[in-house]
Amino acid sequence: MASALEGVLKTVGFIVLAALPLVILWFILRRMSATARSTVKMGLRLHPPRRISGTSMTLVMVDGKEDREHYFFDAESFYLRRGPVPTAVPLSQITSVTRTSDVIYARYIWQVCFSREAGRRCVTFTNNLSLFNRDFLLFLEAVRKANPLATVDRASVIF
Repeated sequence: MASALEGVLKTVGFIVLAALPLVILWFILRRMSATARSTVKMGLRLHPPRRISGTSMTLVMVDGKEDREHYFFDAESFYLRRGPVPTAVPLSQITSVTRTSDVIYARYIWQVCFSREAGRRCVTFTNNLSLFNRDFLLFLEAVRKANPLATVDRASVIF
């Protein structure tokens, strides 16, 4: 009888020890999302444009320079930058930020669609979200605040 009880207690102990890192990771991810939401809600100024696009391991080089658009945001605008002069799009003009089903380098591709005078335009990129860089989460919350009617998917480090 004592040996059966010992076996059950060992099994339960192993299950608890195995689940503990998952619970800690879940807590950290939830905390990151909550912190991003509260940062935007408090109205903190995001002065320097923050980069939200990831870097590619296979860059396209033209004349020794990277030929690729990079994406940034601040409290008022979303920036598309190819070359020295960025194109600014007010966050209120963004209609959707959605995660596609496509994956590059184990990261999902995100699509940002916005309205312009010439019509609707969409751009796609991989985000640079990590445990230590939450700028993409801040971007999602800034879009939700600037345009409550926009479709904005949730993100986490896994996405």
